[in-house]
Amino acid sequence: MKKVALTELDPRLQKQVSAADQQMKTNPQYAVEVLSGILARNPGCIEVRRSLRKAQKAMLGTKKGMFDGLTGALSSGKIAKAVEADPLAALAAAEEALAKKPIDANANKTIALAALKLDFPELAAFAYEELATNDPTEIQHFVDLANVWISAGENDQALNAADKGLKLFPGNGDLQEAVRRASVNKTMKKGNWEDKGDFQSKLKDKDEALRLDQSARTVTDAATALAQAAELAQKIQTAPDSLDLYREIVRMFLIAEDFDSAIAWLQRGRMTTLGKADTSLERQESDLVIRRYERISKQLRESIAGNPVDAASKEALQKNEIELNDFRLKTAISLVERYPNDFAYRYELGVLLLAANRLEDAVQQLQYAQRNPKFRQPALLAIGRAFTLGGKYDLAIEQLTAAKSEVLMMNDLKKEIIYALGETYEKMTKAKEAVDEYKIIYMADSGYRDVAKKINDFYEGQKGVTA
Repeated sequence: MKKVALTELDPRLQKQVSAADQQMKTNPQYAVEVLSGILARNPGCIEVRRSLRKAQKAMLGTKKGMFDGLTGALSSGKIAKAVEADPLAALAAAEEALAKKPIDANANKTIALAALKLDFPELAAFAYEELATNDPTEIQHFVDLANVWISAGENDQALNAADKGLKLFPGNGDLQEAVRRASVNKTMKKGNWEDKGDFQSKLKDKDEALRLDQSARTVTDAATALAQAAELAQKIQTAPDSLDLYREIVRMFLIAEDFDSAIAWLQRGRMTTLGKADTSLERQESDLVIRRYERISKQLRESIAGNPVDAASKEALQKNEIELNDFRLKTAISLVERYPNDFAYRYELGVLLLAANRLEDAVQQLQYAQRNPKFRQPALLAIGRAFTLGGKYDLAIEQLTAAKSEVLMMNDLKKEIIYALGETYEKMTKAKEAVDEYKIIYMADSGYRDVAKKINDFYEGQKGVTA
């Protein structure tokens, strides 16, 4: 059976599908009737089948029967025989069953087996997705889904399926094996090592082969790093519990600036025996995720700079920045919850809460952080800013003055503190006190931010008063 994309259908049918989707909630029966007719003529269109299933569930519900598990066990042999005899007929019969009961496990299993028989792995994957969604307590659904994606060469899909399963069944061997296979396949494909010719001969064809074979080598270019990653992926196949190999393959992907692969392999490494006990890997993973977000933002900003009217890039940048901030905040909260006596984590969380305008929460974390001498002055500065934002100017002045007195050298931190103090006086409409603070910075660094302009504006204003 050939896969048919929705966009390949007759435009009139595409409009009917769109209309059915819009009627999904208000008139699911209409949606079922329209989509059933389209699917009958286009059985290779998974998008239509997916919409049909949603409409069937909306109309008939998703409640399980009392004897679903028992009938499933009794029918597995019959399913296999029916599929073997006539996969197309078995597929049609399964759809008839789903028209009456859209979460029918036997029908979905029939579709999966028939699809595999018809060399249509994407349809099989859809059936396994339905099984996993309808009964997430059955681990085999996730295993089957991951494996069918691996056989189809869709390794990212396989990793997603396995990861979902591992969240529900941590440590499951079958899912971990699926993760390993998909990760290795993805790496091999990225380095083009899946083409004809054995792996070692391909390495020998590379100019850097001899250097790759040295135990104490230094890798600097992306192409060599990817070649090394492919070699390490092979080694991991024979030593799947070696944390050192995972660390090294992550390093190679970072050299190649492939953050997605680096994160994926680091996650696999964290599943090993030693990886589960190594808390530093968790922080490394979150740092890599943040770097990936930052790189995406940088690329989008460059795109916008080249095309300022690019609305899609602007929207994507805004979405990426929101996701980045949310990830940073959730990570920081998680670290503080697990390591409440680590003042570095407290300070980081306080700064992020301040940026999110959660002022009271920020002050609480920063007050904890200032107990550590290393973070005391930066924390006082952040607390002062929080009080200023909250309109508690007297408290802000108190915190910032204390921080100013404790930092003896006129370094960047002291300039920030004094500048924040001046800003607070400005908000209190105390121009003279504000400019006195700005003068302190001006005498040491007249080019700092806009202090020169602030001072000049003040004196210009004084001329107007005296005149």
